[in-house]
Formats: sequence, structure tokens, C-alpha cells
Amino acid sequence: MADAPKPCDILIRNAYVVTVDDDRRIFPAGAVAITGRRIVAVGPEREVAAAFRAARVIDARGGVVHPGFVEGHYHASLHMSRGAIGDDPDNPALGHSRAGGGHGEDEPDIATYSKWFNLIDEEDEYTASLATAAELLRNGYTCFMEAGTVFEPDATAAACAAAGIRALVADPWLWDHTGIDQMAGEIARAPADTERCLAALGGQLGRNADPDALVRGYVCLYGCGTGSEELIKAGKAKADEAGVAFVQHQNFLTEDTAGDDARFGRHALCHLAELGVLGPNTTLVHMNVLRDDEVAAVASSGMSLVWHPGNYMFYALGKKAPARMHDLHARGVPVTFGTDAAKAWTFGDLPAIAYLVTREAGHYLSAEKVLEMVTRDGARAVGLQAEIGSLETGKRADLVIRAADRTDTAPFLDPVHEMMLVQRTHSVDTVLVDGRIVLRGGRLTRLDEAVVQDQARAWARRMVERIGLAPGGRWPLVT
Repeated sequence: MADAPKPCDILIRNAYVVTVDDDRRIFPAGAVAITGRRIVAVGPEREVAAAFRAARVIDARGGVVHPGFVEGHYHASLHMSRGAIGDDPDNPALGHSRAGGGHGEDEPDIATYSKWFNLIDEEDEYTASLATAAELLRNGYTCFMEAGTVFEPDATAAACAAAGIRALVADPWLWDHTGIDQMAGEIARAPADTERCLAALGGQLGRNADPDALVRGYVCLYGCGTGSEELIKAGKAKADEAGVAFVQHQNFLTEDTAGDDARFGRHALCHLAELGVLGPNTTLVHMNVLRDDEVAAVASSGMSLVWHPGNYMFYALGKKAPARMHDLHARGVPVTFGTDAAKAWTFGDLPAIAYLVTREAGHYLSAEKVLEMVTRDGARAVGLQAEIGSLETGKRADLVIRAADRTDTAPFLDPVHEMMLVQRTHSVDTVLVDGRIVLRGGRLTRLDEAVVQDQARAWARRMVERIGLAPGGRWPLVT
């Protein structure tokens, strides 16, 4: 006599299930069973549906079901700066400076970003984080790592809990060295001071006492030449002790890379390796400027890397530093994506940009590879690889269901290619985080999007007025 079906909370059936598990299995006629916060079965529908009796059944209508995407690095406070701090080199009213503002030539003036951060308060950070979470969920992202630049992590945590998204937050603005990154001497609430940073280090790790906490803590230094050796080693030691990710910006542009090279007396990544800072729980962000010895140091360390191919193009780095991500990924380095700040992209654009940047450099990243990068590698980079990043029994039920009735889902001959490089995030229909439905039919279930948008727009207008920016396009407005 066959065993009676077990109860479960949700059964997703009639699905093209892309597991991204160790064997990269795909079930064209698949199902996923969920109980509480976790997946209890993944496999052919005929087996899973027979084994479980569900309180709720979701018909995927033949659409792709895949692990939720992971955003590896985002400055939530800058979310509404797009269109405010502009990219027009001939319009100084947008905070742009042809002479550069500390990062390079012909780019937005970094001093404008400093003004933005200096004006933000706790309510602004809540509004910005709520808008960030809403946009992430709409685009199939179930987890993101805030980049350590919100002054009040509690505000970001509250916004993420309200939206229902998984997130990681860190102690804000940890830096103690000026002279390489201009902004390190311009943020009034975060002076570059070793004593301040050491006292704050690890303050967000208390969140991890609850194993089911949706918002967790990690260790983040600002990086890009702003950390002393003492602070860098202390940050890595704290992360090791707590079993969390250690993260910082590194080798972003030729200017900050040259600054680190000069103060260390050798290529920066080689020096960090010698200090013992590189390791399996280390995640470095950007890493656009890499030399052969640094590639070797990274590949042998077991560390992860967060890349922003859009920024690589935005700052015209192809003229100065060849793209090395294909080489790193080929050597087994986990590489994921970080959207960083809102400029000329939104969440979900970077996988396709990475594909094109790599092709332009004469190499190739398959659609399957970029899906791995935004799921498995993303989970590894944020330190949650045991919990998320693939659809497997025992893992958290963080997943996405794609609509199958859109014209851009045709011809469905290679669904992973079509999803990652054609639809991108346009076909996202339903999102579950921790077993809870937070997006259904393309609409958020826990937030009123109109209210979130109105609040975010009003906040952005206030910031623009206070900084003295004059955003807008080149064409005349007729009122």
C-alpha cells in the first residue's frame, strides 16, 4: 500500500523547474513543495504531486520556476538619485564635473554624492530602502546586501521586513584612511577614525542570533583605499569569528587602485593575500582593475567577487583595464553582480550587460553561467550558500515563477537563454521569500506600490532642492 500524501503549505505545479542545484537539474514537467519557510520536495510533478497534499496549489502554467536572484551590493540610500545626479558632462547643474570628483575624468562629481549622504536622515533611509525592496522584488530578487552606507541599519531592516525581502546590513561607513577616496573626508556623520570604527565593528551581528531572521548582519568596510591595515585585519577577524561575509570595495578604478599600490608598495590584492585577508568568506566588490598576479591571488584564495559590468562600461574602463571576469570565473572564482547605485540600469539588467561585455572582449558567458552567477554565486558572496541560491530540499523557499503567456517567452526552445538574455526580468510573475508570497501577478502583496512611489518621489524632489541640483533632459518642457 502506497504511503499517504504528506501535508504541505504550497505546491507549485505545471512548472519548468530550473533548480541550479549541484547537478544543474531541470524538470520540464516539474513541481516544488513547500512547508513553512523551506522546500520539502523538488522534482517531476508526477512524483511530487503524488507525495504531498497542499493547502494551496499554484499553477505555474508551464512557466519557468527558478531560485530567487541575489543582489550582491547596493547603496540603498542612493536609490532615488537616478535622474537627480546625472550623467551629462555638459550640464554642471546635474552635479557633473568634467574634471572629475575623485574617481576619474568626465563623470558625476563625487562631492555631490557626499552632499546627498550628508543630508539623509532616518526617515529618508526607510523610504529609500522600501523603494529599493519593492523594485528588487518586482524584478525577481529575493535577497540583497546593503553596501554598508545607511547610517541607520534599523531603518533599512524595518523596510525590508515590511516588504518581505531577505537582506543583509552592516555597521555603517567604516573607514579610517583619507587621501585616496575623496568622500572619506566629506561625510560628517562618519569621520575617518580608527577608534570609532573598531568600536562599531560587528554591531549588526546580533541580528544573527535568530536563525530565521529575514534581515541578517555581516561585516563591511568601505574599502577603495579608505581602510588601514589595522582596520582591515580587524574586520576580517570579526567576520571569521562570526562566520559571516567580510566585504569591501576594492580595485574599482585605476585611480584608487594606484593609490593602494603606492601605500602597500605592491599590487593591492597580493598585499591583502599576504595579510591573510583573502579567504572563502571574503567578498570584494567591483575589482575592475586586476593584474595577472592579482588574478592568481584571488583564484587561489577561495574568495567571491561582486562585479558591476555596467559601471565597467560607464567609466570606460575597457580603455584602461581589460575585463578579467571570464578568466576568474573559468578558474572557479564565484562571481556575482552588484547594481551599486541607480545610474542607467535597474535590478536584472547586469546579467545581460555582463554577457555583452564578455562577448565584446572576445570571450563567452553562457546564459546558464549568468544564471548561476545571480543565484548560486550570489548566495555564496553574501554568505548564505547553505540557505539560498538553488531549489533543493531543505533550503529556504526563495523562488520566482515566470509568466509563460508573454510573447517574449516564445519559442521556449531554450528557456534559460530566453529568460536571462531576452526577457531579463520582464516575465517575473510571482515571488516567494521564506515560503511567503510577496509578489503575485506582478503586484506586491505586502506593500501599496502607489504609496511607496509617491513617498520616494517626494523624498527625491526634496533632496534635489536641498542640494541645489536642476535635473531634467535637454528638451524644453511646455507647461
